[in-house]
Amino acid sequence: MKIACCTLLCAASLLAFPAGILAADVSIDSSTYFGFARKDVTGAVKETLLPATQFLGLTVAGLGDGNLSLHLYGWGRTDLGDKSSSKAVSNDIASFNSDKSTGSLSYGYLQYRFNQANATVRGGRFSIHEGIANELVDGVSVRTDLPLGFGLSAFGGATVHTAKIYGENSDGKGDFLSGGRLNYRYGGLLEIGLSGVYETAAPKLVTRTAANYRRVGGDLWLTPVKAVDIIGHSSYNPETKQFADHSYLITFKPYQKLNLTGEFNQQRDQSFLYAWTMFSSSALNPNDKSTSYGGSASYEVSKNVEAAADYKHYSRERGTAERFGGDVRLNFQENSVRGGIGYHYLNAASGFAIGTNPSASYHELRCYVMHDTKGLFSAIDLLGNRFKEKIYNETNAWETTATLGYHITPTLALSGDVGYGRNPQFTEEVKGLLRVTYNFIGGKK
Repeated sequence: MKIACCTLLCAASLLAFPAGILAADVSIDSSTYFGFARKDVTGAVKETLLPATQFLGLTVAGLGDGNLSLHLYGWGRTDLGDKSSSKAVSNDIASFNSDKSTGSLSYGYLQYRFNQANATVRGGRFSIHEGIANELVDGVSVRTDLPLGFGLSAFGGATVHTAKIYGENSDGKGDFLSGGRLNYRYGGLLEIGLSGVYETAAPKLVTRTAANYRRVGGDLWLTPVKAVDIIGHSSYNPETKQFADHSYLITFKPYQKLNLTGEFNQQRDQSFLYAWTMFSSSALNPNDKSTSYGGSASYEVSKNVEAAADYKHYSRERGTAERFGGDVRLNFQENSVRGGIGYHYLNAASGFAIGTNPSASYHELRCYVMHDTKGLFSAIDLLGNRFKEKIYNETNAWETTATLGYHITPTLALSGDVGYGRNPQFTEEVKGLLRVTYNFIGGKK
């Protein structure tokens, strides 16, 4: 039996800001989590987990001449009891290292937006989402529109390193990142882009010698008619001389109540994850290829009822699988009461599962109800899985969670969760969470 109780205490306070910041628009998101859990597993040492975690986000807009803004978000954790590494007291509090105290700056940068050409410049730690680039970097980025519908962006800086890869002595990343994108946009009809990422001195791994890492590619956004929207990208890895990935999504809305989507995704594992692998590199085969494709449809039956169905096929070197099912979503009393029920089945062929499980196939059933008023909000959520083959001699897993909360002010709310379930890992699992949240958005301070 595992019993876990987690208490969340949240407080937000304004510091003694300089005069320039006091005249700006300030948004603050500050939360402090205090967790408690007792873990008692047969054959293991009893543990008392007391992690205290702080999350803090700050945005200050309108600095200087009004075009400068500051953006910060980070977290820190310290263990008041046994180390909570690789354990989760709740779904909200988890850590993945062996330190008693740890933390991270998720992002922290200054941004200046010019009055012409939609131009911006950033400096600090930030995420890049330009074309095929999806990177976190400590450095500088610039972006601007050019004449005749063209645009240009570029970035460069030090790589942000993370935890070491299992079985390796590094995180697989190099020392320096740079890249950019050139794009052309034609009104509200078309945008195409060419982009690239370059990383220096990616470290040696089991199946890879030290090398510079490059990836180039193109992206597309196309709306040939009002009812159709197509977006996607493809990238190529010159080091492995293979396409690293393809990802495309099409949305078709023939009329207001019906929405159809189709998607196609494919990646060659080592080409795509060449310097960012989340797995032990010794398990990566350069020829491994993962593909998925599928579609979904949703239809608004009435003002209060919406039905949806979806299908997705997966294939990789280890095997194939398909997931399909549907949902019915309900809302009443001007959307203050919402609920739904859904069923999905994952049909996996032999060998698709990673690990010792004989099969990855399972049925999934979920139903939920939520109720909101000006002051109170509540929810009940039930999720159950039934496995095709037993896992640790168990054929199913289920969990139910009840939530009750109260809006003390428009920016301050108190809520609590209680959950109970059974699964192959724990014969019983009881979880509790008390949460106080404060979000201040906008306004002069």
